[in-house]
Amino acid sequence: MPDLNSRLKILVAPLNWGLGHATRCIPIIKELINQNVEVLLASDGRSYELLKSEFPQLKLYKLTPYDVIYASESMIFNIAAQLPKILIAIYKEHKSFSKIIHAEKIDGIISDNRFGCYHNDVYSVYLTHQLNIKIPLKPVEMFTRLVNRKIIDRFDECWIPDYPGKGNISGELSKPNKISNSKFIGTLSRFEFKEVQKKYDVLALLSGPEPQRSIFEKLVFEQLKKLPLKSAIIQGKTEVNEKIVKDNIEIFSHLKESELNDVILSSDVIIARSGYSTIMDLIQLKKPALIVPTPGQTEQEYLADKLFKRKLFISQTQRDLDISKALQIIKNYNPGILSEVEVPPLSLTISDYLEDCVKKKSLLKNKL
Repeated sequence: MPDLNSRLKILVAPLNWGLGHATRCIPIIKELINQNVEVLLASDGRSYELLKSEFPQLKLYKLTPYDVIYASESMIFNIAAQLPKILIAIYKEHKSFSKIIHAEKIDGIISDNRFGCYHNDVYSVYLTHQLNIKIPLKPVEMFTRLVNRKIIDRFDECWIPDYPGKGNISGELSKPNKISNSKFIGTLSRFEFKEVQKKYDVLALLSGPEPQRSIFEKLVFEQLKKLPLKSAIIQGKTEVNEKIVKDNIEIFSHLKESELNDVILSSDVIIARSGYSTIMDLIQLKKPALIVPTPGQTEQEYLADKLFKRKLFISQTQRDLDISKALQIIKNYNPGILSEVEVPPLSLTISDYLEDCVKKKSLLKNKL
């Protein structure tokens, strides 16, 4: 890898909107470390705590939280009511982020859906599978997509964690259309498939914004305790570390990557939100699953419906959750690895990115 007489410093900043943005950045962080890059991290909330747990050796900055709450089942209401707060958070985020860039002399940025984490003087990548945001009202959807593209244009590249063609998972969400700086980099999962001994009949993986995460947990618990099965629940609370047993259910607040990898593989069936990162993990580990979209989160509703129709996963709404019914038909659904269109391996994508960081750094140095 070329350099300018110094080790490159790359800042990775995932959004805290559920844990998926942080978890899918883990393979990127590991590859950067593997290529002898000095990696710094930035996030907030539970994503911040997860990164601190997985990478205690790396410097970690706390960013301004967006603090989006899904109180209603209407995405338009949820976002519209909190839009002023979100815009202020993005402004503060960009200001504090710029200070980090200058103080640390950062050479490159990888931002997973953090709108304010870019800098004109530093080679910046925006990681997202949502180039086309789904909103029920067409005029609002068109305006939102336009704003989203304006944001993406601030970055040098847009990485799409998916495959083009038949192997595509995210469907219309990831169609590049007129976004010229976008490219598919293949799916991202922190997990590895291997053979392990069975331990649980059902495992529920919880994540996402409050209060819907807690509402979903209560619904899942009430149904699982009535079934003659050995079950487990991972709460997705990265700020605590505890295990309790209630009835026939083992409840973990949070598990580290290697432990969670084994627990998922040792479970016959998974119950989870239809967040995109979770779906990538389930396909990677070939696990049958009941996926339940967060009410009011149109992206998850779209993915759940699409993958249900392709008979990859069972899908139910939170309002009509029926775990017993899902378990009766789970064998008819196959989440195995999809046929993939070849894309460069992540190692090559990262190598090319680091070269671009060096080029931009060199151009800036020559201008001074």
